[in-house]
Amino acid sequence: MNVLIADDSVLMRKLLLSILEGWDYDVTEAEDGEEAWNLFQQEHFPLVLTDWMMPNTDGLELTRRIRASNRPEYVYIILLTAKSEKEDLILGLEAGADDYLAKPFDHGELRVRLREGERIIRLERTLVEQNRKLQETQAALVQSEKLASLGQLAAGMAHEINNPISYVTNNLAVLKRDMSDILDILGRYRSGREDLKRTNGPLASQIEQLEQDADLDWITENLPKLCETSLAGLARVRDIVKNLRDFARLDEAEVDALDLNHALDSTIGVMQHEIDAKQITLDKQWGTIPSLLCQPAKIIQVLHNLVLNAVQASTTGGVISVRTTSENNVCIVEIEDRGCGIEECDLTRIFEPFYTTKPVGQGTGLGLAISYGIVRDHGGSIDVESKVGYGSTFRLSLPAQPPSK
Repeated sequence: MNVLIADDSVLMRKLLLSILEGWDYDVTEAEDGEEAWNLFQQEHFPLVLTDWMMPNTDGLELTRRIRASNRPEYVYIILLTAKSEKEDLILGLEAGADDYLAKPFDHGELRVRLREGERIIRLERTLVEQNRKLQETQAALVQSEKLASLGQLAAGMAHEINNPISYVTNNLAVLKRDMSDILDILGRYRSGREDLKRTNGPLASQIEQLEQDADLDWITENLPKLCETSLAGLARVRDIVKNLRDFARLDEAEVDALDLNHALDSTIGVMQHEIDAKQITLDKQWGTIPSLLCQPAKIIQVLHNLVLNAVQASTTGGVISVRTTSENNVCIVEIEDRGCGIEECDLTRIFEPFYTTKPVGQGTGLGLAISYGIVRDHGGSIDVESKVGYGSTFRLSLPAQPPSK
C-alpha cells in the first residue's frame, strides 16, 4: 500500500522509511507540507503520515487540503506530533486527521495504528464497491422495466399495425394488377376514337371533354407509379415494425445466438428518425463475425445505448462510423462519431451509474453504466477513446461463447 510521509526532519523521514519499507509499504517522502500536497495531487496515497509542525505548510493545513480535495478514494491520515494537550489533539482531529501518534513513537504502536488505518481503508473500499453494485442493480431494474414496457408496446404495435398494412398492401396489389388491364382496355377504346367521331360525333366530343377534365393522360402515365410508391411506403412501415420487434427481441429465448450485423441494422433502423433529423451520414462496415451466444435483448440494449450516444454527440450533417470485426473468436463493434468529444476528467467516470455530462433533463446517467454491467456479465469489455472537438470511439468486445460460470 502506498504511504506518503511528510516531515521536515531528515532523520525522522529516514527512520520512518526504514521501518515502513520493512513492513512492505511503498513509501514516498516529502520534506514539508507543500511538497507533500504536490505529491498527493499526482498520485493516490491511501495512507498519509504527517508531522504537525513544518515550515511553509504544516500538517494541519495539509490535512485540510486533502479533505477538501474530495477524492473518491478514502485517505487515512495520521498526525505525528509532540503535542500532548487535549485541546491540540482535538484541533488536529477536527482538521480531518483520523488518528495521531505522539513523538517519540513506539514501533509497535505505529504498526497497530497503520493496521487500523488499513482496516478502515478496506472497509471503505468494500462499502464503495457494494454501493456501486447497488446503484447498478437499481439502474438495471429500471431499464429492465422500460425494456419490458417497450416489448409490450412493440407487440401491440406489431399486431395493430401489421393487420391493416396487410389489408392495404393486398388491396393495392389487386388494384395495381386490375389497373393494368383497365388501362389496356382504355387504350384500345381510344384507338377507335376516329371511328367513333364518324359514327357518333356528339358522343366522341363529350368523351374527349371528359378526358380533358380528368387529365386522363396524366392518370394513364402516373397511376402505376402511384401504386408502386404506395406499396413501397407500406413496405417501409412494415420494416419499421420489424426493426422494432427485432430490437425488443420479442420472439427469442433469454439466451440465444445473435447476429451482431443484423442486430446493428435493426437498432439503427429504430433510430432512423433521429439520424435523419440531424442529417447524419452512417458509414457501415460489416465484417465477417461469428454468431454471438448471449442474452440478445441485453446486448441489443447496449448497441442502442452506444449508437444513440453517438447520434446525440454528433452535430448536424456529421458522420458516424459503425464497424464490426472479429479477433480470436471475439466479436468487436466500433462506433465512432466526429462530435464534441469527452473531457479527459470525465473519461474515468462515464461508466459510473447516474453520472452524465449531458444538460439537466437530457440524460439519466444510466445508459453507459448499464451497458458496462451487461458487457462485463458477458465476459466482454467496453473501451473508449476520445478527444475534445474531434469525437469519440467506443469499442465493444464480446467473446462469441460466454465464459463458463
